[in-house]
Amino acid sequence: MQKSKMKLGFFDSNQEFQKFIVSTYYHVESIFTTNNQSQTHSLEHTIRVANTCIDIAKRLGASIDTLLTAALFHDVGRAEEEETGRNHADISTELAREYLEKQEKYDMIPEVCDAIKSHRFSTKIEPKFKEGKILKDADALDALGIIGLYRVISYSAERNVDMKKTNMHFHEKLFVLPSLMHFKYSKKLAKKKCKILSTFSKGLEKNMYRSDFEKLLTRLEK
Repeated sequence: MQKSKMKLGFFDSNQEFQKFIVSTYYHVESIFTTNNQSQTHSLEHTIRVANTCIDIAKRLGASIDTLLTAALFHDVGRAEEEETGRNHADISTELAREYLEKQEKYDMIPEVCDAIKSHRFSTKIEPKFKEGKILKDADALDALGIIGLYRVISYSAERNVDMKKTNMHFHEKLFVLPSLMHFKYSKKLAKKKCKILSTFSKGLEKNMYRSDFEKLLTRLEK
């Protein structure tokens, strides 16, 4: 069995950390419940990202207190972004900072906030710490595979995106993600997950060709 390399960076005991992270989870859950997040960036997504962070951290080593705190907060600003257009990573960073200040965990703020602020691939901000790199990879991995396929379909349905634009999303963003991963392990996972999306994308392309009936209509309209 793989020996865990996880460690605590800011707590003296596992019991102290466990009490903190449980309280943090319920705080984050209340934000999601109040703001009624979409299915693509829901509390369930946050939990999956946290699980993936643990998986990667066990193999690569990381401060699990920093990593899980950042993972829980990374998308809490999504609802405000939908309303204002402001980058949710910045909003989530501010909310995490406020929470940590109230908890008097001032020493955690730099690393947690760096991880949250840099987690979004589209902003092209590179994390300064290993924990931020793990979070960034874990968040991207949730956009791939079976779950990623579900999220793409949900996102397209929520925003009334047609098949052509949906398929463009696969090629312009999702299929690029494996090359952007920070670690060999996460890159391996990303490549494996991309195979599922590739099969679906090819099916979309096949079904987007003009049918015989559509070709007939075109000829008749001339």
